[in-house]
Amino acid sequence: MFKRGEKVRFVNESLEGIVTSINGNVIGVTIESDFEIPVAANELVKIDIELAPPVAKTIAVTKKTNFVQVYSGIHIAFERLSETKLELLLHNSETDLVGFAYYHWQQHTYSLVQTGFIEQETHVSLGQFSLEDFGKWPKMTFQITYIHQSHSEFKQPLLKTIQFSAKEFHASFKQCYFLGKQAYTFRLDEGLKPEDIAKLFQKQPQQVSPITPSWIPNQKPKQVVDLHIDKLTSNAGVMSPSEMVDLQMKVFANSVEMAHVHRMQKITFIHGVGNHYLKNKIKNWLSKNKDWVKRFADADPLVYGGGATEVLLS
Repeated sequence: MFKRGEKVRFVNESLEGIVTSINGNVIGVTIESDFEIPVAANELVKIDIELAPPVAKTIAVTKKTNFVQVYSGIHIAFERLSETKLELLLHNSETDLVGFAYYHWQQHTYSLVQTGFIEQETHVSLGQFSLEDFGKWPKMTFQITYIHQSHSEFKQPLLKTIQFSAKEFHASFKQCYFLGKQAYTFRLDEGLKPEDIAKLFQKQPQQVSPITPSWIPNQKPKQVVDLHIDKLTSNAGVMSPSEMVDLQMKVFANSVEMAHVHRMQKITFIHGVGNHYLKNKIKNWLSKNKDWVKRFADADPLVYGGGATEVLLS
């Protein structure tokens, strides 16, 4: 029996992935390319993740005057309590003290879960989660205020909202410095790395893909949105396949959001048939955004030939 969130290996192919859906004997496995593949259960084997032996909880002590800061940033970690149970921890390695507010976004509302203060190099628990319910986890929003005993300038407050993809989440399982063992670890205040900034400066103007007036961001979309790349940009000829898909998904996600804002009851997306890659990415996105989406299905095949998805909005 497989469970959502488990890491598995294909029996007859050199592929590995994460279980992201279960439909009877058919298991949906998301591989490295973020593509979900339906596979019969007897064609998969589970990859066991060894849990490090439990260690004693860190006890906060009074900070010494000669404290040397080794790490920096505001971090969260999901500590494995068992094979399926995780505990969410918020850790401060940035300043003398931080104030925080932690929210869940569900049913179109931000619900306050917890508030408090965290001294430097200590952490607090924000509750427990189950890997079996990974697809039902809410969006998580963190508000962080930095408090210094002495300072030369103020640091701007942090506002960060997170909704994990299966690939992103399970790829984060690594050594967590403040737990002293492996955990699913993320830095909330991560900025652009120097190499990323360098790439931005090196990018030539002709590599940028301007959109045509057929799609205008953040405005009410049409009842039927055509996601074929030539309908979205006049510069498709110099775009890589990944850039094309990124643009198509950006248009799609923005259109769903704006359709919800404008209280549209339904919207249809033409994505074509192809190899089902874009169609599956769209359906994966829809299945994770149930606050906006009531249900979705293939649009009328007599009209769209199996190359479109109809979305009913909440």
